[in-house]
Amino acid sequence: MPYSKQTLQGSRIAYLDVLKRLKERVLSTESYGYEEVHGVLRLHLNECLYSPPQHVLEAVSRAIAEANLYPSLDMFNRFRELLAKYSGVDINMVYPFPGADGALKTLFYTFVNPGDVVLTLRPTFSMVEIYSNFFGLKKIYVELVDGGDSWLADFNKLSEASKRADLVIIVDPNNPTGNTVFSGRKELLELIALSTKGFVVVDETYYEFSGYTIAKYVNDFPNVVVVRSLSKAFCLAGFRLGYVIAHPEVLKNIIKTSTPFDIPTPSLAAGIAALENLNYHMKIINKVRQLREELYTALKSMGFRVYKSYANFLLVKDHRPLDEYLLSRGIAIKRVGEDLYRISVGCEDAVKKLLQALGELV
Repeated sequence: MPYSKQTLQGSRIAYLDVLKRLKERVLSTESYGYEEVHGVLRLHLNECLYSPPQHVLEAVSRAIAEANLYPSLDMFNRFRELLAKYSGVDINMVYPFPGADGALKTLFYTFVNPGDVVLTLRPTFSMVEIYSNFFGLKKIYVELVDGGDSWLADFNKLSEASKRADLVIIVDPNNPTGNTVFSGRKELLELIALSTKGFVVVDETYYEFSGYTIAKYVNDFPNVVVVRSLSKAFCLAGFRLGYVIAHPEVLKNIIKTSTPFDIPTPSLAAGIAALENLNYHMKIINKVRQLREELYTALKSMGFRVYKSYANFLLVKDHRPLDEYLLSRGIAIKRVGEDLYRISVGCEDAVKKLLQALGELV
């Protein structure tokens, strides 16, 4: 039976009425903005442009046959065991989540209440801002300073501001600037961990490309939690695999809303296969590091203002609309600020195509 005009009008009124029942902090929060691009070289999402190795694909193929069942607890525990071994910590200190984003969201749920204060650097990973707004937090920023060759964090300001924070979130290496923050140095971490009245979350999504970590100090500072991902260095972005490293007693509380069924069976299979044979991924990590330095040098020689990076991307400052120009030549990069563009390192062919296109512009 078709709806009458009167019925539709009634539905419209109910729709508007129900929106009023939502929290203002939810209504006022801007969601993550993303539009898919097709048929172009993807250098805008910091993805690994190398395919997963054959042994990972075969493991996933086998696992799909059991996708009618809930994920196996044995597989979940095996994945957790391998993550612990890879991270150099006890198994009761590590726990997997559906992507680093999922881990970060859970930490917000665990550590803050509406009205609490969150401290972060700016610019940084966009989801930190989105989650902070959604949870109704007051925000304090320490602005990164353009140091010419790299972006710099003022630790005196960071330490002072952390005294007022219920949650400190540091992305290290930082996205989108690529600079180091703690650089794995215990004394810098201690400065912030002991200053804040709450928790310090360090997002080490790009850990493999930096070569440093503060994960080994989590037991020394139980209010420090590390977030990591298998999306970048392990070429598994589509499987959405992230994890946290935390003090065992803190972790018990972080995972209270989690279940062993949160990660799909094919994703568990991919993570296990990747961590059981690290050779391929170590080669990829070394190759990306090499290409990052080659791309940095090439861009500098072409006259571009480019910053040193410890991640799998470079940040370029240029007054021209580089994103529009490169997209017209089949390459997608990300504009992250006024005259600022983040460019993923990609693979050999990607670097070659990028340099050729920018060479024509120069």
